[in-house]
Parts: sequence; C-alpha cells; structure tokens
Amino acid sequence: MTFGSANRRGGGPGDFAARLGRVERLLSAKGGAAGAAAPLTLLGLVLRYQAGRVPVATVVTAAGAVAAGAELRLAAERFPLLDLPAAVAPIAAEIPLAVAALGTDLPDPLLAGGMALTGATDEEREGLVEQWLDDPATPEPVLGFWVRVAGGPILEGGRAAIATPSRDEWTGAACPACGGPPQVSVIAEESGEFMGGSPRSLVCSRCAGWWTFPRVKCTWCGEGDPRRLPSFVPDERKVARIDGCETCSSYVKTFDLREAGGIEMVPLVDDVATVSLDLWANDQGLARHMVSFAGV
Repeated sequence: MTFGSANRRGGGPGDFAARLGRVERLLSAKGGAAGAAAPLTLLGLVLRYQAGRVPVATVVTAAGAVAAGAELRLAAERFPLLDLPAAVAPIAAEIPLAVAALGTDLPDPLLAGGMALTGATDEEREGLVEQWLDDPATPEPVLGFWVRVAGGPILEGGRAAIATPSRDEWTGAACPACGGPPQVSVIAEESGEFMGGSPRSLVCSRCAGWWTFPRVKCTWCGEGDPRRLPSFVPDERKVARIDGCETCSSYVKTFDLREAGGIEMVPLVDDVATVSLDLWANDQGLARHMVSFAGV
C-alpha cells in the first residue's frame, strides 16, 4: 500500500493549488485554452474557493471523520474505504456557503440551482448529498454541481489521509476510497511510489484519488477484447486521446504522461482544457458517465 500523500502528484487529493496553477497557466498561454476558456475560468473559481475551505476547522473535522476506520475497512476488504455516511451532513452544510461565495460569479442556471438549494431544508440537502454519494449522475446536473463543489474539500481531505490499495487489493472501476466513477485515465512511467508500478491508473471524479486499473479493459462495462476497444487521437496530439468501447458505446479520456507535454499535465484540469475531444467523441456516438466542469 501507498499512503494518500503520494497521490498529491498531478493535482491529486487535496492539492487544489496544483490544479489552480495549471488552470492559470493554460489561460495565460497563447492558444493554450482555445475553445475552453469559459469552462477553465469556471474551474478556476471553484478551485480557488475549495482551496480556501481546506484549512477551515469544520472541514478538517469532517475530513477526519470520513477517513476514520479506513485502515480497518481495507484489512477487512470492505470498500469503499471512506465513511460516506459521515460525509452527508457536513457536505450538506457546506452547500449554502459555496453558493454564497460563488453564486453571483457563475452562469445563471448554476446560480438558480444554488439559490434553490440554499432555500431547501437541511433534510432536503442531506437527501441530495446521499443521492449524489450513491450515484453522482443521478441528481440534476446543476444540483450535482453544487454538491461536487461543496464535497470536494471534505472527500479529498479524507482521501489524502488514507492508504491507497495496491493492484492486488483493488482493480475495480469504481474508486476504492469513495466509490466514485473515474473522471479520466492516466498512463505514466512504471516507476515511483505514486504510480505504484502501474501502467494505467484511473482518477476519481469525487475525491481525486488514483488507483490501478487493467490497461485493456473498458472502465464502464468491463469489455476486455482489444478489438472492441479502439483508441482515437482526433487532433494528432498523442498526449491526450479517447479510449472508446464498441460494446457499451462509452469512452474514457486518457492522458499519456510519457508523451511530449505530458509532464506538464494535471489530468483533472486538462480534462476540461481538452473539451474538444469530448465533443468529437460525442459526434462519434460515444458518451461517458461522469462529465467534467465543461459540462461534457
């Protein structure tokens, strides 16, 4: 096992600063945010807010409660490792704070959704959080957005404090820590504690954790026939590609950090910056189960 701090490379759990820095570099680079300036700006606002919540006492306490008992659950092979019920009330309490801080700077649909949640009861917000923790694709997108913003610092704080299962302990497609779906796939050199010798890792859409996953396998339906798992590089940039599945018509975006420019990438940010790949995949009839902050 490796510990959560190792996952801070590449903008991992709790490393909002690395992600925010990548957003700022992309926005300032000439042509670096072509077609993605608006979603990157939105992501930057969210990351700046989340970074400010990390040291707040209530968030620190909640993250600790969520991480408590993870080692025992891992020893007993009980997944997910985080105590998700302990996250419900704290995340629900964070939602109005997030709306108050960000609402007026965001597009009208997101603001309207946020105001609706602010006017909801504690029980209603907690019910939404429970729904999102069970399946983040279930809530209406604008409501899920606010849960995702509010829950990030708590779930990432908990994730950063726990051990990462080895490839022998977990190779499932869902995050072993929080049960969330993968946001992207990453390939890197087979060296270092962070990658744990794995040729491929998935990155969680909720807690930002990385875990190992078989190289030739659909992240959604488990298809393992390479003939049904084509890869597409629509714009000839080998560092980012679409890995599709002909069986379930889904895809995952993969970043190959071994390619030119890969060392600079922060997957959860570059997922937004490469929205053109998502649009291309959608045109091919492919879909993914967890959208980025670009809305696709």
